[in-house]
Amino acid sequence: MIGAGQSIGNYRILAKIGTGGMGAVYLAEHPLIGKKVALKVIHRELAGNKEVVQRFFQEAKAVNKIGNEHIVEIHDFGITPQNDHFYIMEYLEGETLAGLLSKDRLLDVMRALHIGAQIANALAAAHAAGVIHRDLKPDNVMLTNRLGDPDFVKLLDFGLAKMFTAGGGSSAVKTAAGILLGTPQYMSPEACESRPNVDHRTDIYALGVLLFQMTTGALPFDGETMGEVLVKQVTQLPPPPRGYNAQIPPSVEQILLRCLMKSPDQRFPTMNALREALLDPERYLGNRPPIAPARSIRPGEAPADAKTVMHFAAEQQKTRMLDGAGGGVAAAGLPLPAPQKTMLDTGGAPPVPAKTMIASDFAPSPPPELAKPTAPKTNTMRIATPLGYTSRPPRKLWPIVLVLGLLLGLGGGAFAVAWFGRTPDDHGAAAAVDAHPTTPIAAGSDTPHTVTPPRPPPVAPPADARRPVAPGPALANVEIDSEPPGADVTVDKKLVGKTPAKLELPVSDLPVAFELHLPGYRKKTKQVIVSGNSVVDVPLEREPASGYTPTVGHGPHGGHKGSGSQQDTGLMNPEDM
Repeated sequence: MIGAGQSIGNYRILAKIGTGGMGAVYLAEHPLIGKKVALKVIHRELAGNKEVVQRFFQEAKAVNKIGNEHIVEIHDFGITPQNDHFYIMEYLEGETLAGLLSKDRLLDVMRALHIGAQIANALAAAHAAGVIHRDLKPDNVMLTNRLGDPDFVKLLDFGLAKMFTAGGGSSAVKTAAGILLGTPQYMSPEACESRPNVDHRTDIYALGVLLFQMTTGALPFDGETMGEVLVKQVTQLPPPPRGYNAQIPPSVEQILLRCLMKSPDQRFPTMNALREALLDPERYLGNRPPIAPARSIRPGEAPADAKTVMHFAAEQQKTRMLDGAGGGVAAAGLPLPAPQKTMLDTGGAPPVPAKTMIASDFAPSPPPELAKPTAPKTNTMRIATPLGYTSRPPRKLWPIVLVLGLLLGLGGGAFAVAWFGRTPDDHGAAAAVDAHPTTPIAAGSDTPHTVTPPRPPPVAPPADARRPVAPGPALANVEIDSEPPGADVTVDKKLVGKTPAKLELPVSDLPVAFELHLPGYRKKTKQVIVSGNSVVDVPLEREPASGYTPTVGHGPHGGHKGSGSQQDTGLMNPEDM
């Protein structure tokens, strides 16, 4: 009996860390360098069985032959003086996939694909070395933290591995006819029937079962007895994975169903092909692979009802995201029903590892009696109302638009009539000043003198000119100046000011006509195109004089000189200066 403190080879036993169907695993340490290893020892009651011992050492030989980073390393093997057969392998800290599934039950789809791709990598290397695992299950998948990956896979237990020679035949241990090797829930149909030509595609089937379990939280084939499970593995199609977890993309579902095909020829041809599909499921589906069928789900079999599955399927079609939050029905807050009792249940006790079956006296139980068919019921199909649909017919918008257009047109017309239909103010009357008042003639003077009235102060623009321009184009500041200044500025017969006059006019391509009038000067019309702020200078021309032009004298009296008709213009003649 091996116990703590005992030495085997160069290592001292520290503690027992696990027990399997073939042997026990102990934690051991090198006393000098402190290196920790895992030491696997075959059970003493099996040490007398030559075939079991041969399988035990075949595992060490198979693992050493493969040499892959995702397969546990074996350093040494031998026999103790007490006739205990052992081998030493690397010590791994972490948990098995079985322990992870017992806690979480359902993994995120991307996480499951990541773990599955690493398992496929390890098995592809094993198949290339001529080794078939034949006992793939969650207990034989170790997850450890390495290279920054918390789900770094290490594949264990090649005790049932089958090795092939270069000629195609199997070497070492021969499997006798009628002997079943493996765990029923993960065995391929050909392994359940104990066919002699079991090849590497049995591992592809087992990996498909593992992927189904990780993504749905259920096994595709399970039952209360071993016989029931084996019959289902051989005769039934797998259920659709999306019936258990609607967040599984259709591409991933097709990969799982193809792995679970009954005929090995309909599965993936190699483990490398399966690994490439797991790394890029959408690309795999885009290559139009053969469609893998699935059976219908019986009422109450799936964790979620059909309505919930359709809802999640619709959401998943909208987002088309392969890297979703994961969790499916459980992540959505829906409770998972208690699983049906299977041959792996322990009646409420902590879960125990699935046992590898090595039996030669297997007698399958008869299939259960089929239930009598019931008369079909005619039910009215109800289709859920699409999102955003309403039973009220859509409103017609054109009457509203027409009414608003009419109101805007009437308002604009009334504004235009009020603005352009105003009566012009009589600004000229305010400017009508007697330009020729004369002063009394002084005594003793024979020259009449006229006095030019003082220039009236600039008249402010009428109130109408100060009104803002009707809404329209942008406004510009235009300054109208004349030489001499003080001329009346009219636009459309409206007095807008005296020069220099500052006006605010709309920018336009059409010319605006300004009329300038100053007594004694000719009226001057100036057209301006307002394109921006500007200053317009308008020189005025004097009216021609007829006969004598009266001037202002320096004395108190004024008089007239010359002959002919006289006209008092009120202007100063420069010749009299």
